[in-house]
Amino acid sequence: MDEEMNEMNIVTLVDEETGEEMEFALVDGFDYKDKSYSVLVTVTDNEDEAEMVIMEEVEGEEGEILLASIDEGLEDEIYDHYDELCDEYFDDEDESEEA
Repeated sequence: MDEEMNEMNIVTLVDEETGEEMEFALVDGFDYKDKSYSVLVTVTDNEDEAEMVIMEEVEGEEGEILLASIDEGLEDEIYDHYDELCDEYFDDEDESEEA
């Protein structure tokens, strides 16, 4: 696992309410309706406990990229869009393996 973590982009997020720090691997990114999103997966030794989180990329005051929670009203729509992107990717991959 340590070698894999060295190859991954690790992001530490802090819960603003509790101050708890959690580590996530940045595994993917996509654009949807003129906004950019990052796909994060919790870093854990047990794959069954891993959780996926999608966060919006926003520009900070100094031009840096920050991650923000998705508006609850858009959350289902954005997760559904990412599911569609994954389905398309894996369908295309399956077709190329068959050829």
